[in-house]
Amino acid sequence: MADIKLRDIIKLSKISPVLVVGLPATIFGEATVINADIPSKNLGIVNTANGLKYPSWFFEILKGTASHQIIINGIDKIDKESQEKFYELLKYKAISNVELPHDCNIIVIAENLKNVSATILNHCQVIK
Repeated sequence: MADIKLRDIIKLSKISPVLVVGLPATIFGEATVINADIPSKNLGIVNTANGLKYPSWFFEILKGTASHQIIINGIDKIDKESQEKFYELLKYKAISNVELPHDCNIIVIAENLKNVSATILNHCQVIK
């Protein structure tokens, strides 16, 4: 039964971001895991004197060396206001207006839905 649910979560995440409750990131196999407490500066593309600087996780996805399955781990472990830094990634599958590859899927993991912002809940399919 757990395998069927896991397959369903992964299948649904190809269509829309999915927020799952109470599952560890490791259960999803190979993935690019972004911990929710990542600094905001590591979620955007920055213009520097040497050109554009991409977050390492994003650059690895674009190069094809990281999994296109993205997991935002522990969203409920940071305050609701800080959760808003994931808005663009969840709504547009992009950072700094640069889209992720089309085959990327996003799974958000939380332990307690009461600690997840309404914005995050509105952009994800919730599976308990």
